[in-house]
Amino acid sequence: MKEDIKRNNVRSSFWQNIFKASGNQHRIFELLKSFPGFAELKKREIRKIQKIVQFREFLANETIFYQGDPGFSMFIIDKGTVEIIYNMKNGQKQDLATLYSGDFMGEMNVILEGKRTASAVAKTNTKVLIIFRPDLIEIINKDYPLGVKILFGFSKILVEKLRNLNSDYLNILEIMTKEKENEK
Repeated sequence: MKEDIKRNNVRSSFWQNIFKASGNQHRIFELLKSFPGFAELKKREIRKIQKIVQFREFLANETIFYQGDPGFSMFIIDKGTVEIIYNMKNGQKQDLATLYSGDFMGEMNVILEGKRTASAVAKTNTKVLIIFRPDLIEIINKDYPLGVKILFGFSKILVEKLRNLNSDYLNILEIMTKEKENEK
């Protein structure tokens, strides 16, 4: 009976694990190494980044961040599923992506602070690694060769996203052009 009561209690993960600094160090290393922004780094360089990583656990349906919030951190998903949602001006919500273990979000805000362009919601109980902008900028400023590698790695991510956006835009343009031709 006590277990049933405990299981049904609603709890907020926020105060229980505001930011944890420890965890499975091998797993953290592997997640950092798999992140495209750090893929070209040597072991000792990954270990420097590993020192600034924080952890957070989110319950299913808990919001990780809201669209419009200031962005000053990035997330790498350790375990769980995260839905990225855009809230349109007319009040409708548009699902943009579903992210899984090893996926990342918020990387643009680590390079240049800005507002979150969408919301992120944990669809299942989720564990994430968090890298805060000030911590990463400190590493970049203290170790210029490493900083160049990090910025080059993030540049690759942004270029790939821009290429995908251009491709999507051109595909939409072609569809719209065909529709106009069919209307004539």
